Amino acid sequence: MIYKNNEQLVTELKKLLLDTKCSQRDIAKQMGISPQALQNLLNKKQLSFSDMKRVLDCVNCDLLIDFSVRPVSAVSTEA
Repeated sequence: MIYKNNEQLVTELKKLLLDTKCSQRDIAKQMGISPQALQNLLNKKQLSFSDMKRVLDCVNCDLLIDFSVRPVSAVSTEA
């Protein structure tokens, strides 16, 4: 999947939490923060890599990143 913004990443993270049967309250407790602080973290427009890693560490998951080259559109060389 190609992610275009942090909202998509947070949605996938929330799906993961459901799949692993971990509540945001459980994750917040493991992180040593309040559930509201975790919610604020997830609602940030600029969720950082380190924030995402901290959450994923709580559910024993890794974040995999894969880069792919976009196809180059045909460029006209006519003058």
